[in-house]
Order: sequence, then C-alpha cells, then structure tokens
Amino acid sequence: MLVSVANLKPKRHKLVTSEMMEAGIMPQLFTGGACNVQGFNGPERNSGRDPLARWLDQQGYSYFDPQIHPDTHGRDYVWGIDGPQEKIAREQAQLRVYEITDTTISAITALEISDDARHNRPTIVWFNRGKNFAPLGLGTVDDLNKNLVLQKTIGKMAYSHLLAYIKAGMQLRNELPLFLSDCQYVVFVDSFDDLIKAVGQLLQAINR
Repeated sequence: MLVSVANLKPKRHKLVTSEMMEAGIMPQLFTGGACNVQGFNGPERNSGRDPLARWLDQQGYSYFDPQIHPDTHGRDYVWGIDGPQEKIAREQAQLRVYEITDTTISAITALEISDDARHNRPTIVWFNRGKNFAPLGLGTVDDLNKNLVLQKTIGKMAYSHLLAYIKAGMQLRNELPLFLSDCQYVVFVDSFDDLIKAVGQLLQAINR
C-alpha cells in the first residue's frame, strides 16, 4: 500500500525519507558515513552532515540521510523501515557521499565504500578531519601512550586492546585511498569546499 506523499513532510525540504521512498521517490544522493559519534552526552550527529544537508537544500539536490533523528526526520531510526530503504538508497542513488570524521573508526563505512567501488557506483569520500583517528575520551595514539592513569586503571591487556583499536582506525584511513587508487568511480576530498565542488561536477556529468 502506497503512503500519501502529502502527509510526509521532513524538516529539510530536499530530504527524502524512507516513507517517501516507499511511495516511489528516489533521492539523487545518499549521504552516508560513520555515524553514532559517541560524545560526552551520548550519540551525536557528524559535524559535517547538517552543513551538507543545508547546502543540498539550497541547491535543490534531493538526498537520503540514514542518520535518522527526531530533529531532522521527526523520529528515530526504525530498523524494519529504514534498514531496507537505506540499502536501496545507497545502491540506487545517482551519487554517494561518505563523511569520515576523526571520532569514529569508520570500518563499516569503508566496507560500504569498497562495495560501491566494486559495483562502479559514483562515490565521494569526504575526510572531514577524518585522516586522523582520535575517539573522544581516548585521543590519538600519542595521547593514549601518555595516559598513564588510564593504563594503570584498566590494566595492560585492556590498554593494549585500546591502543590496537586506535592504530587500526589510523591504518584504515591510510589504506583506503591506496586500496581504491585505481578506481575511477571513487573521489577523495579533504574540505567542505572541495566536497560541494565535486558533488556539483559529478551530478552534472552523470545527468548529461
């Protein structure tokens, strides 16, 4: 049964929700990336996601944002509704944008990017301070090495696992561009200005 689009009004005027997709609307972009940033007061949205959404609204580009939240979508993520539509949006949108920040390991995001590369899907990877990995409360490898209080509190074994975790996040960031260096469908950018320039140019090329 189709849902009436008239009753589906996301707070961002070019945001395409799961309900809208069920009604047959397909977004131009999928705006993904490592979410569930663990802040000091709980989960936080990625720092670049809302500026990107505002720019897409201004340009008139429709997009599916899988980081579903009451402030943007009017409700929280519902796996049975949003999970299937997120997969469809990622696979069928004209262009995918992945934001990688310095606060999440981004392992699943790297797998999604690799899957898109494997299927020749146009993709932009945005390192929004994301070439470094410094989880809140832990910091960089150097920060952790200097945190003698934490080492003493949790013990050598747990500390060694935390250190390996941060090193793995750094290695992932270093290896991903090298791993996909010969893939013409994946573009890496380091700034918001370069991101929006790439979005405009790629969408123009795709829609020629």
